[in-house]
Amino acid sequence: MHYFVTSRIDRLTSAIELAEIKRIQLFDKLQIPAKIVTRLFDSNQESIWQELGIAGRVINMQDYFQRLLPNQTETAELIKQLFSTNNLNQQGLKGFKAQKLRLEVQLQGQLINYVTYFDRWGFTDRRDFYYRNQISYSEFYDDGGKLITRTYYNNIGQAILMYHYRGGPENQPIMTLIQLFHRNHWFQFDQEDQLMAYFLDCLAVNDSDASFYSDREDYAVRPFKLMKKSAKRYVIFHSIFTEDAKASGNLFPFTKEVFQLGKKLNGIICSTQQEKRDIEARFKDAPCYAIPVSYLPNELLKQKTAFAKRVPGQIIAVARLTSVKRLDVLIEAVALIHKKLKFVDLKIYGYDDSWNNYEESTKLHKLVEQRNASTYVHFCGYQADLTSIYQAADLEVLTSNYEGFSMAILESLGHGCPVVSYDINYGPNEMVQDHLNGRLLPAGDFGKLYRTLFDLLSHREKLRFYSQNAPESMYPYQADQVQKVWGNFIVKEKNKIEV
Repeated sequence: MHYFVTSRIDRLTSAIELAEIKRIQLFDKLQIPAKIVTRLFDSNQESIWQELGIAGRVINMQDYFQRLLPNQTETAELIKQLFSTNNLNQQGLKGFKAQKLRLEVQLQGQLINYVTYFDRWGFTDRRDFYYRNQISYSEFYDDGGKLITRTYYNNIGQAILMYHYRGGPENQPIMTLIQLFHRNHWFQFDQEDQLMAYFLDCLAVNDSDASFYSDREDYAVRPFKLMKKSAKRYVIFHSIFTEDAKASGNLFPFTKEVFQLGKKLNGIICSTQQEKRDIEARFKDAPCYAIPVSYLPNELLKQKTAFAKRVPGQIIAVARLTSVKRLDVLIEAVALIHKKLKFVDLKIYGYDDSWNNYEESTKLHKLVEQRNASTYVHFCGYQADLTSIYQAADLEVLTSNYEGFSMAILESLGHGCPVVSYDINYGPNEMVQDHLNGRLLPAGDFGKLYRTLFDLLSHREKLRFYSQNAPESMYPYQADQVQKVWGNFIVKEKNKIEV
């Protein structure tokens, strides 16, 4: 079995998790068994997996040990049982004893989210959290409301996983011990990475072909190091591996830990040939492979979107609102162009990055306000399906400081939408062919960006030419081709082990 390890999959599905889902689909075509492994639990995970078409294809660490079953009792009846069991006077979703609040139920939709228990002095004693109307775990608190213990239960209500906490700096709870009851034994772990390693070992038991792929280094690399069972381990880099995106730059902290795995690592997989060469120059202990992180449906490249249907002057940017994407540069360029070309419009698709309390998002909105650009610069938020957007836009622009691959470029060109991008590491220069399907510009050159956009929007026959060439230029990234690359990789690795 091949396991793709990540943090979790939520409704604002990130590019990394979308790449895992598409990889699952390729492995299915190759008839190679594969599943996604998540470390963090989400109470909505099953409905999310269903929506994304991966129900039954995901293994969550907490769910693996708990093995909870849905409670068939209706919510109203379950609430009634809670109050009667505790001999409480029910008033709505609150229960009282001697006119003191002792229990309160919080709903999420039609199901119970959590139940809070209060002692006779009014202090919060514990809070029981529910999953599909089945009690999942309890949190216990001290007199100051600080978390002491979190206890998870199995499907018959037995405690099988306990996290213990003690006071840390500024009296914030710090996890100090984990206890797990599994296979009739109690295990102790000092860190969650150790628990994760044990979980991965459980998956690898009796599976000589177990292969693990880390899609998020911060959640998988340390467990990889701590694993005791024999299993193949790979790290997939979805972004740059140095702080400045230069081959000789300082390694990110987790990249250092990847390189420190040494012979415990069977290989590194990145998305571009250039990053492969740069990694090979610095890491000698395991081979590096270049496999596109995503791909395009075969049928998409055969479709032709009539250029006449594109909206003149419609620019799009597909990027989360974070400083790395340098959307301020694009907004400034569009504001200048709009003074002469009033039909120009910019739509930005991507979710707000919560880093530093949405600092970058606030900055970008203020910039639009300062330039009086709100009528032609729009923040459109996250959208799962951008097909109609790519088909209608005149061009897509990327002004990032760096990229690991850029799925936005891949999808834009696949839909015949030309791309203007800074020539940065990594990705753009392996997809954007200058003067054929778009333009590659010197990184950070604002003047060149402004002049290029103005020229293309003023002479749309160039955009028409790029649009016609774009789909065919993406042939190496169509599903069949990427599937072959993965197939060759699997065969090569299997033969290597057998030898």
